[in-house]
Amino acid sequence: MLVISCHADTGFLSHRLSRRKGGLVFGNLDNFAEVHAVMKAYFSGRMDREFLRIELTEGEETDYAGANRVLKTLSPEDMVVVVDVTGIETSKYFTIEKCRDKSLRRFLDLALRGMKYDFFEDCPDPIADEDETDVYRERCSKVCFVGIPCTGGDYNDGPVICREKSIEAVSEALCRIVATFPCGKQELT
Repeated sequence: MLVISCHADTGFLSHRLSRRKGGLVFGNLDNFAEVHAVMKAYFSGRMDREFLRIELTEGEETDYAGANRVLKTLSPEDMVVVVDVTGIETSKYFTIEKCRDKSLRRFLDLALRGMKYDFFEDCPDPIADEDETDVYRERCSKVCFVGIPCTGGDYNDGPVICREKSIEAVSEALCRIVATFPCGKQELT
């Protein structure tokens, strides 16, 4: 099974989003930008697969209640992709973080060929280094974090900036991962 996990609750009482020159968006993007990217991929019509689950979780800011609920349903053979914002400054459109499994890295290289992303085995995000991947890793080895880069402050505390192209690129990356999953399983062994 391929599971895409994204927390959907928010610590902000309201959300305002403004567009800026150069394809930038400004607002309270944590728990907002990643849900948009996942839903954009889902409603593209390119992800209708029987082996795919999309989990929009709650409780990320407190006790990972949603991720812990999902964890109980996972098998050690499942692959989990966590989508969230990241504070890593990069010229690339997105990041792959917390990807320690070499077979998962080979699979992602195959699925994301030609895309502009930064890869990290660990989590160099200066704002937060704990997320759902830490929960899912208790049962599954094939877990990674796909990050939408945000700049201009602490994404947990207030408005930040991200590129619209980053949201689009993450959406495309998810579609490619889903499309590659059935035939790319040999990369995961």
